[in-house]
Amino acid sequence: MSDIDGRLNLATAWEAISDPVGDQPAHSAAGVRTPWSAFDDRAARLAGALDGHGVGSGSKVALFLFNGCEYPEAQYAALKVRGIPANVNYRYTGDELAYILENADAEAIFFDHTLTDRVEAVRERCPELKALIRVGGESDHVPDWAIGYEEAVTADPMPRIGRSGSDLWFLYTGERPVCPRR
Repeated sequence: MSDIDGRLNLATAWEAISDPVGDQPAHSAAGVRTPWSAFDDRAARLAGALDGHGVGSGSKVALFLFNGCEYPEAQYAALKVRGIPANVNYRYTGDELAYILENADAEAIFFDHTLTDRVEAVRERCPELKALIRVGGESDHVPDWAIGYEEAVTADPMPRIGRSGSDLWFLYTGERPVCPRR
């Protein structure tokens, strides 16, 4: 692990970790343990899906998700394409959600299937969105304007690339009903 440089991008550091410890758990949720090799592969495939929709270096990727295995995978995918992950509070609706997506200039959003109606209600207000990836639920209930998460994971994996240690990461905080702050 001496190859990890403190100035590295988090995706580059995670790639360096995944190679020597591929069978070790990277994360777990709801009793499911994901080994580093699978974590890296799934994130690379999600990154390939993002790249295929024109989401890349400097693109903001909104994470409108609950805690679960998909959150770190989506975050890792955003970092792999040199995108900028931006958390979105799952409690936000309407104007609050639109505000975050517009303020971040989000080009992609990962959202939980239970939040589909909220995304549907604001997506026309966010014309920069190129990739809307729905996590969970029945695969035959994915709206025609979205991509199913497991479908996105079947994309060709994005090859590893060089990255900058100065790539950004957005962290939004806020108290309801006050506008979120970045």
